[in-house]
Amino acid sequence: MFYEAGFSIYLLHLCVILNAMHNIDIFLYLTDYKKLHIMIKPLLIFNSQKNNFTFAVEQYNLLICFFVLLFTSGNTFAQNSKVVPENFVTGAFLGPLANSTRSNQLLIDDSQLTTLSGKYITSISFRLPTTVSNPWPATNTTFSDYQIYLSNSVDPANRQLNFAANVVGTQTQVRSGSLVIPAGSLTAGGNPNNFTFDIVFDTPYLYTGTNLLIEIRHTGSDGSSASTHAAGTSSAGYGTLFSACWLQSTGSVANANFSYVKINALDALGVKSVEFDDSLSIYPNPAKDFVYIKSSRDVVELNVFNMVGQKIYSQKNISETTHLNVSSFSKGNYILQMIDRDGNTKTTKFIKE
Repeated sequence: MFYEAGFSIYLLHLCVILNAMHNIDIFLYLTDYKKLHIMIKPLLIFNSQKNNFTFAVEQYNLLICFFVLLFTSGNTFAQNSKVVPENFVTGAFLGPLANSTRSNQLLIDDSQLTTLSGKYITSISFRLPTTVSNPWPATNTTFSDYQIYLSNSVDPANRQLNFAANVVGTQTQVRSGSLVIPAGSLTAGGNPNNFTFDIVFDTPYLYTGTNLLIEIRHTGSDGSSASTHAAGTSSAGYGTLFSACWLQSTGSVANANFSYVKINALDALGVKSVEFDDSLSIYPNPAKDFVYIKSSRDVVELNVFNMVGQKIYSQKNISETTHLNVSSFSKGNYILQMIDRDGNTKTTKFIKE
């Protein structure tokens, strides 16, 4: 009984430790034996001192099962974020939140994004400079058309003052249309300030571990401009780990400070990358009460995730034509995942109005 009580207390301590480490990629503890052994070692010492090796082995196996269940169930750690650059400097750049037409590119070296490889990028966010004393915007502000494109890029060291030359492969448009930023969405008073407003993509982007180019094109807003916190061109890492440029009103491209950007991603929603064919239809979108799904493929499971990675709905045993009741969902953007009998997945975004 004494040993069982000690083991229960140890598990509780582990839960507290793991919860405190929620911003670290702690899944590494599952795949790195040395790290896992460090966390389990106190248990083995405790029981070996009590001459109860058999019981220690049983608890070791149980603890391994505990880790597996912890990391493979639910969506507690589904959300992943990365801020670039990592070092903190004082600076600003007027571009992503300007009230006039702007286009700019952010180039990020793949070494800065290793924790996002294989995940779906779903949104980005910017923050205000530390010199700002008031939240922004003062009133609700609307950008009539805010477009974002993602792609591979040349190394930041090879960035040119030519947008097309910086793109490697094909650009994927992940967002378009109006963008409404409610009053006070970006907070002030911090050092640095927090990332408090996400620009959510229409289509999640599967990041495969390459350099990343974020290109923003917008037509300006009906409110005041706001600078974003940025690293200057002489900052450590600029030109090697990250770089930026922007399109001037004259039509020429110039160097730009690199706006601090928080990149939000979700774990890949399926184990295979094969997508369904064109016989799949989803309607209406946006939806108010029901989303109808029709496919000639043998869809066996539907999952709905909100934009912070939480699974909020799951349905199995799908018929050829099915409907998803979304009337109780809050207004906003969601990701619908469909899985066929062969394990192939298709993910798409829908809007609840």
